[in-house]
This record gives sequence, C-alpha cells and structure tokens, in this order.
Amino acid sequence: MAAVEEPTRLSAPAEVDGWKVVSAKGLEVTPKTIFDYMNGAGEMYLAYEFRGLQVWTYGGNEDTTITVEAFEMGAPEEAFGVLSRDFEGKDVKIGQRSAYVMGFLQFWQGRWYFRILGDLETAESRRAVLALGRAFAAQVPGEGKEPEILARLPSGGLVAKSVHYFHTQICLNAFYFFAVENLLQLTRQTNAVMADYRLGSESAKLLVIQYPKASDAAKARATFLKGYLPELPVSPDPIQIAQIENGEWVGLRLEQQFLALAFKSRSRDICERLLKAANLKRGGKKP
Repeated sequence: MAAVEEPTRLSAPAEVDGWKVVSAKGLEVTPKTIFDYMNGAGEMYLAYEFRGLQVWTYGGNEDTTITVEAFEMGAPEEAFGVLSRDFEGKDVKIGQRSAYVMGFLQFWQGRWYFRILGDLETAESRRAVLALGRAFAAQVPGEGKEPEILARLPSGGLVAKSVHYFHTQICLNAFYFFAVENLLQLTRQTNAVMADYRLGSESAKLLVIQYPKASDAAKARATFLKGYLPELPVSPDPIQIAQIENGEWVGLRLEQQFLALAFKSRSRDICERLLKAANLKRGGKKP
C-alpha cells in the first residue's frame, strides 16, 4: 500500500454555470456513519480504505439538482480501485481517468474518487456536471499511480474497460461469484486484478492475486482446489487446468507470491495461454 498523504479539505464552488450550492459546508460522512448514508453499499468503500466523504447539492433554475460526492481514500491506488468497479462511459478527460454517461460523472484524482450526478440530464446540467468535475479535480494536488499489479496482466486481447482492482472477498463477489467461502483467502493485505479477454472468437477472464508471502499463495491454491476443483489434486507443476461440469475450463498458475486464475473459457488452450502470458516472475515489468 502507498503511504497516506496529508488530509486535504475540499471546498465547494458557490456557483457553477448558474447552479448554486445549497450548503457550502455540505454533508460529512465518516467510516462510522457511511452505512447511514448508503446502507449496505458502504462495505464496498470500506474495502478500499475509505477515510471520509463530503457531499454537496447544487440547485438549478428549475426543480433539478446535482449531487457531488467526494470520497477520500487511503491511497491513490484505492481511489483507482473504486473507479475500476465500473469504467463504462465516455472518458471526458477530467481527473486522471473519468467516465461519463447519462448525467453521471465519476473520476479519480490522487487519492480521491468523485461521483457527480444530475437528477435530470439536459444540455445545461451536463455542462454544469463537467464544470463541477473540473473544479473539484483542480483542488487535488498532484497525481497518483495506478496499482503496480495491473502490469501483471498480459496486454494481448485485454478488454481495457473490464479491469477491476480490489483486495477482499466482498469485492470479488461483486465482479464474479465463485463461492460463499473465501476460497482464495483474500484479505485487506492481498492485491488483486481481474479482467476480460477476447482472443479471436474465444473469451476468458483472468484473475491475478498478489499475497504477502509465497506460502500464502500456495495455501490459497490448495484451498481453491479443494473447494472448487476437488478432482484436481495439488501438483508440483505451477500450472494446473481442469474442465468443470458446464464445459468451461479453469486454470491456475502459482508463481512465488502470485496466484493467477483463468476461467469462463470454452477453450483449454486459451486458459493455458493466458496463464503463461501473465507477468508473474520476480522483478517483472511494472508501470
């Protein structure tokens, strides 16, 4: 994890393109009160080192509003991770990476993740949403790096908008459900990245997990095999591949403190190719 920067207090512009802030102070949400603000969804933010949330509402000339939510996370990698839950939308070049669709803008800058939502999309509200995004992004000093584990994904066939960065079981379940049990032994200390691949007419998913120690990765492989692929015994071979009941292939590769899984594929060859292409060697390429 990256070192936590000094706290930054953001301030809401009094007016943007004719839209005025309802309360300059806004609403402040802490890790203890996040469930009061968003019910069960708060668990996802806590999984990315959530530190605090500031919320402002802007009113327009008609009975429409724009809500600005500024999430302060523990590190830039965590802010990227929150955005990576859903990259769908147009990158409007606000912050370090953004996505805009139907009046909803989200972006990350440094260790901050922003959501700006107009309750009714019009040409005027769209301009205001984007202007607010630029105004808040400008308040965050410097930029943060993307998580280093992203460089472990092979580039060939990668579907860029499908990349998810996370740590815990609750996040994995939101992206792909393997089992109720934590078969992969995910914790706040694990770093994981998952993405879709298109290779010719074939498709697959690839998950790469970095554990604190090589022994943790080996234990996770054994737990996953026992709970998900019980017919496949632990082998000294770094790569193991099996076909499951629905005809799909699932493969694992263990390399030092890394564990890679290729799945959701109708091709054994694709699983093997993805596992071999994953950059898991010590001292491998980094961003």
